[in-house]
Amino acid sequence: MISGIDLSDKNGAVDWSQFGNNDVNFVYIKASEAIDSIDSMYETNIQKAGEFGILAGAYHWLHPDLHVGRQAELFLNTVGNFKGMLPPVVCLETYHTNLTAMDKSVRTFIELLRDGLGVNPVIYTSETYWNTYLSNSNWGCEYPLWLDKPGNSWPKQIWPWAGWTLWQYSYQARLPGIATNLGLNWFNGSITELKKMVIK
Repeated sequence: MISGIDLSDKNGAVDWSQFGNNDVNFVYIKASEAIDSIDSMYETNIQKAGEFGILAGAYHWLHPDLHVGRQAELFLNTVGNFKGMLPPVVCLETYHTNLTAMDKSVRTFIELLRDGLGVNPVIYTSETYWNTYLSNSNWGCEYPLWLDKPGNSWPKQIWPWAGWTLWQYSYQARLPGIATNLGLNWFNGSITELKKMVIK
């Protein structure tokens, strides 16, 4: 498995020169949230990842109760050129009280990214979240899973996926170069397989 981190402006300024000694092979960086929020550190973080040769991708924190077309537009415009990046991620942590509308919103957002970029986005979610708000959404398995499950025990399979692609196993890790807690992740494959996911 291959190790990586995820970052947002909540992590503050990052000393990227420290990562070479900490086996950081990839990073997912928050780009945007909802319909009008751009992460204040996105441009800096994505530039630095490139300078230090770390594979990078971007994620959008989806609010399913808000206009998903505007959210997709915000995310796509914030990131701009996705070539050379890992597939985009939709982060599912907020929800819609109407479960039918919830399913439609999440699926529509993902399909807007898929159709706009020609790649399958990654779904970031927990087993509890999916089973609570999207329990009938068997279409989820069409997209790679980034599983939110802190702990050291190997995650069990969650419906409707046959397995996970990424696993966030800690929210509260510390690494030199970052003054705050951050997320640590595993990619379920080799560095060669990870590089094959890069958008051409």
